[in-house]
Amino acid sequence: MKSFQEYLTESKKTYPFRIKVAGELPEGFAKKVKEYLGYCKASLIEKSKTPIQTQALDFPDLNNVEVHVFEVVCEYPTTAPQIIERIKCLVPESHLRVRNGGEPAEAEHAGFELEGSGESILEEPEYNDKVKAKDYFGDDFNKNFLKDLSKQSKERAKEEGKGEYKLPKAKQDKVGAKSAIGS
Repeated sequence: MKSFQEYLTESKKTYPFRIKVAGELPEGFAKKVKEYLGYCKASLIEKSKTPIQTQALDFPDLNNVEVHVFEVVCEYPTTAPQIIERIKCLVPESHLRVRNGGEPAEAEHAGFELEGSGESILEEPEYNDKVKAKDYFGDDFNKNFLKDLSKQSKERAKEEGKGEYKLPKAKQDKVGAKSAIGS
């Protein structure tokens, strides 16, 4: 059996952030950022730089600037506004952006591409539609979908130890019986 300390070391979680700074960096910027982020144990800082762009992606108000990107991994939880508050004394806030590493926009800009063959389907002279419409919509699809849902519901009820719920049978009134209210 594992000790409590082993469980703690295995469950270590990190919090990635991307700090973007437009324009020139002040001297010793990386060292100061690491110092200012000591409260969350910033363990790794990597630097990359984009070429000068007429309009940088995260800085629409700035023209013809290069963007310095720092990858920061924190051991303690923190938020992007907290990081901005700590380091905004180094550069103007208009030249600073901090994003969480898990944001969809960051994954999109990091160069992740959708899987595919890379060939255009429209350029094929004889495009053969390999998808059958009846497999994805229509009455037959809806019926099969509802059947699958009921099967899964029954299986889940069996796993949880619950039986299927059945309505009680309705009581039939006896003909000629006396009224419950009185007579």
